[in-house]
Amino acid sequence: MIRMSTRISAAALALSIGTLLVPAGANAAIPASSPSDGVELDVVIPAAKPVSVSNAQFRWGLNQEATSGAHFGGCNFLSAGAAGDAGSSRSWTSADSLYSASSGAVRIEKPNAAGKWGKDSWATKCQDAKGRAVGTSATEQGTGAQAVIDSGTGTIDAANGRAEISWKGSFTVAMYGGMTYWSITDPVLKVKNGTGTLTAALSGYASDRMDTSVWKEITPRSVTLANLPNLALGEKGIIASPAYLKVKTEGVDPAQSRTEPSWGAFPQEFIDFHANTGQAAYWYSSGSLRDGAKIASPLAISYSADAPILTKPPKTEPVVPPIEKEPDTNTSTRHPNGEVVPDPPVAGSIISGTAVPHSLAPDGTVITGDALPGIVRTAGTTTAQAAQWLGESLIPQAVQLAKSHRDALLWSLSGLLALASVSWVGFRRGWLQLPWKK
Repeated sequence: MIRMSTRISAAALALSIGTLLVPAGANAAIPASSPSDGVELDVVIPAAKPVSVSNAQFRWGLNQEATSGAHFGGCNFLSAGAAGDAGSSRSWTSADSLYSASSGAVRIEKPNAAGKWGKDSWATKCQDAKGRAVGTSATEQGTGAQAVIDSGTGTIDAANGRAEISWKGSFTVAMYGGMTYWSITDPVLKVKNGTGTLTAALSGYASDRMDTSVWKEITPRSVTLANLPNLALGEKGIIASPAYLKVKTEGVDPAQSRTEPSWGAFPQEFIDFHANTGQAAYWYSSGSLRDGAKIASPLAISYSADAPILTKPPKTEPVVPPIEKEPDTNTSTRHPNGEVVPDPPVAGSIISGTAVPHSLAPDGTVITGDALPGIVRTAGTTTAQAAQWLGESLIPQAVQLAKSHRDALLWSLSGLLALASVSWVGFRRGWLQLPWKK
């Protein structure tokens, strides 16, 4: 209850009482009073009672990187339900039955050409609202897809700034066409004193970084997905931006970059979970030109799915890439995507985990850096192995660089030069003769 004190004049009080007690038509004398006269009254106003909800809606896309293009496998995307076992680290196919646009109370929606929410599909999961295939440029904004879960139950106590809502259902975050993926199950939102926390059970699969034949299931565990400061319980729901900017994370490789305005991280629990999936660098600022796309997207909670607070997709904020900086020494190479990696070591040597992820050195040596240091890779590492292995690092860009026309041209020129050298020596020593000479 809310108790309020007020002062009312004796005349006004008498008039109010007289109106209630004097019969209609009778004349009532109203006593005169000075402006200073008055009576102190306590007025009690009942506070809004907690409200139970039974069909609350959850809507979240995590960040722009989660639905942007990938250097292998087409794109990163969301899928309804907890995806089953792919058997190995590989891109999904339509025949796998791993992807789903809806599962129970969960569905995947994204903006369509009409500027409204539309159901996603296997065929369009890598396309934006205009049908354009999303890419990997520094300013790519992704498809805008979001996971939507209805039928949430709980209580909203707006007067005391408290709330708790839980949902039943799962959705999967797949990177590099599904070569690495994990699932969110049964999210729970708790709000106390204007601060919210979103938790869920996380699960998934990871391969062994030292053995491409290993494929391991990650034991499900409860993890904090988002911290929501300064959260207001609105009349119809909540729209809140998870804490990310200026949030520090530790124990990651590459180390967190804290120099650009967009630097930050998802909660430490969340980052620690991704030490197994190999996706850690997608959820904190690692110094990549895509760091701006890693910022956590706003979370929308509607108290009723029948009256959603986001009837149409919000305008997407453009990705602002960080300013490129020159390397500190001359012993590094800048690749076309703007990432800087050290020059390749001798084949078969230990490659430091401080290298920027997704890189292929000019001699074909695979360089990874998302996970712990100490990866052994030789110059003979094949494209097939690079495509198959993910483990705790994501390196499919190696496949694309290996297919570079520039590399093919260099190899062709090298072959021609070698052949010309052999021919010159052969003619000089008489080993070869021109066909018209006898």
